[in-house]
Amino acid sequence: MSDQVKDDTEAKLDQALLDFMRRFDAGQIENREVFLQEYPELATPLRTLLDAADWIEKLAGPTLAELGNSTAKSLIPNELNPTHVVDENPDPNAATMPVLPMGKVSHSPVSPYDSTLPPSKSRSDFSLTSLANTNNSQSILPYRFGDYILEQVLGRGGMGVVYLAFQVQLERRVAIKMIRSGCLASDDEVNRFHTEARSAASLTHPNIVTVYQCGECDGHHYFSLDYIPGTDLAKRISTGPMSPKDAVRYVRDVARAIDYAHQQGVVHRDLKPANVLIDETDAVVVTDFGLAKQLGADKGLTATGATLGTPSFMSPEQAAGKSEEQGASTDVYAIGAILYALLTGSPPFQGNSVLNTIMQVIHRPAPTVRQSHPNVHLDLDTIVTKCLEKMPSRRYASAGELADDLDRFYQGIPITALPPSLIRRSKHWLANVPLVAAITGTRNVEPTQSQRIAQNILIGSMLTLAMVWFAGGHVVEYFRNNNMPRNLSIASGVPGGMYYELAGNLANRLQASSGRKPHVIATNGSLENLRQLVDKNAQMALMQESSVRSDQVAVVAPLFYEAVHILVPKDSTIQHIVELAGKRIIMGTKESGTHQAAIRLLKHFNVTLENITLVDSDWTHTDRLEQADVVIAVTKVGQQDIAELLRDGRYRLLSIDDAASLALEEPMFRLFEMPSKAYGPASNPPIFTLATTALLVVRKDAPARLVEECLSAIYNGIPIAEGLVGKDLAANWQGLPYHEAARKFFDESLGAPQ
Repeated sequence: MSDQVKDDTEAKLDQALLDFMRRFDAGQIENREVFLQEYPELATPLRTLLDAADWIEKLAGPTLAELGNSTAKSLIPNELNPTHVVDENPDPNAATMPVLPMGKVSHSPVSPYDSTLPPSKSRSDFSLTSLANTNNSQSILPYRFGDYILEQVLGRGGMGVVYLAFQVQLERRVAIKMIRSGCLASDDEVNRFHTEARSAASLTHPNIVTVYQCGECDGHHYFSLDYIPGTDLAKRISTGPMSPKDAVRYVRDVARAIDYAHQQGVVHRDLKPANVLIDETDAVVVTDFGLAKQLGADKGLTATGATLGTPSFMSPEQAAGKSEEQGASTDVYAIGAILYALLTGSPPFQGNSVLNTIMQVIHRPAPTVRQSHPNVHLDLDTIVTKCLEKMPSRRYASAGELADDLDRFYQGIPITALPPSLIRRSKHWLANVPLVAAITGTRNVEPTQSQRIAQNILIGSMLTLAMVWFAGGHVVEYFRNNNMPRNLSIASGVPGGMYYELAGNLANRLQASSGRKPHVIATNGSLENLRQLVDKNAQMALMQESSVRSDQVAVVAPLFYEAVHILVPKDSTIQHIVELAGKRIIMGTKESGTHQAAIRLLKHFNVTLENITLVDSDWTHTDRLEQADVVIAVTKVGQQDIAELLRDGRYRLLSIDDAASLALEEPMFRLFEMPSKAYGPASNPPIFTLATTALLVVRKDAPARLVEECLSAIYNGIPIAEGLVGKDLAANWQGLPYHEAARKFFDESLGAPQ
């Protein structure tokens, strides 16, 4: 698939998603399958994206706005809760485990427990798996787990559960994280779990959480990590924005820690305020490396939607699922989004659903901090803007460079980043004009008075243009469609060939009817004809159906069938097409339709250009025949050159095995039985083969008058070629991309009295 086709497909897919969201929000979609039928060519990828969005939506749960302030605050962990293990958006359908009420936990090195737990709390009475999925945990905890005593559930996510624990031998409190499904965990869950442990354990930095031990006990995988009493950035901004000085200091230290992680080859990929802890000394500690990726690795653990990250803080390349593009710049983007949230109190993108948020992250330009908080310093706004660039190459080259600029701002020194250019700012400003935003879906903040004025001017201009179009546009279109082009040319074929002769006949007919004789352009075959047409060097072209590969052209009419002739020496042992592997084959010049059709035919039988010797010629060059073992020709039945090769007894025709199956696979081929006497007695018995069609083609924007004149020349009077496809058959032909005027002509011919 070419890059252009891939880009067009992605653009159509984006448009279909936007259409779904708008109609779903308006309550116009009751059945998803009915909606998918409107996009048959996109049904499979569109269904996959919508199913994934459902999964992420379920994982993310209700938004803070839906929960209400009181409920939203209840999701923010208490002082004992290390926020890197709290699921900010819990699965509403999952079993829940309440955080147990406990007083301040002593940090004394003396164990508060006896050497053994009461019998009712022994390991034999319950499993940790049931503990992680029950609401009756208060009667079970504390619980002895190897060298640890689990005291309290600190947090629980979709896959993991974390406990505050006391490590007996070292007499210290730690956090214990284990897989929620316990001994029932799948291999993917275990691999992901150990990836998190390894990523964090490989990093030794004062601002990154410390992993102490990783192991397995009674079938439960776990690792212990530093318990950080305090709070986190999500809780700090739950009541409103933070002061710029504090925000810059915290984010600078986060950037330093992440830069260190990048130097060790680890990308975090899930940075957000809840994953940045603030300890009792007011220092930041980065945690939760559950989605970490090793730089240079071919791929990460991306089996489930959890690996996507948090929608409001993920980078555009994450939102688009481009895992190969997720590197250090992905974390730089997330750090910028965190700084934006600290300065404004909310993330840069926050839609009314997960899918809506993802679409905003991918397509909308990020809002600037000063759009909602005009008093923020311009330099700080510039830093955030540079981090939130859609293209990774426009962001800071490293988290270290970002930290340096934040430190310069903190110290009152000029920063190195430059604000966006006037052109880019103008583009973003224009995108927020209400009318433009409504059309493109890029509105970010309430428009300013100047933007509303611009909208009025734009509406007035559009109305003026509409009146001009109604007054003059139809007139121009009428004259364009009803006048022949000043200069006419027909792209044909090699001089002396069948296409060249047919083009001459058509030119003479057009001269008689319109007074203008087209110039016949000699070419090397159908592919060159297509280029001549697309490049506007010709207004008409003759070509085989196998060469019509552009959406810029349209068919005027099918002219005649061209059968696939496979000629092998009469004394050859070749009986099947698969035996052509390793042979020397003439199959037309590379520009010809014969060559294109032959490639598709051979490929069906696993015979490729790599395992044959190609003789660059066609059957009309008899001096080249001695260099070949096989000749493939796609031409009209009875063609004189083919007849001569068969008549002198040197060659025989080869039937195509399983021709019917290939005709079903390739729309350009039709099953064809060559008449037994097509080439005299030498062709007996009948040959089963395939046929394609010779077409007269114009550009899609060709005037209707030209198409009508061509159709009149083809069907009125003496046929311009022997064996011409009849008008009735052409009218019922399915699958041909007819020009609009040709379609109208054939529809009218079907309804005309006979």
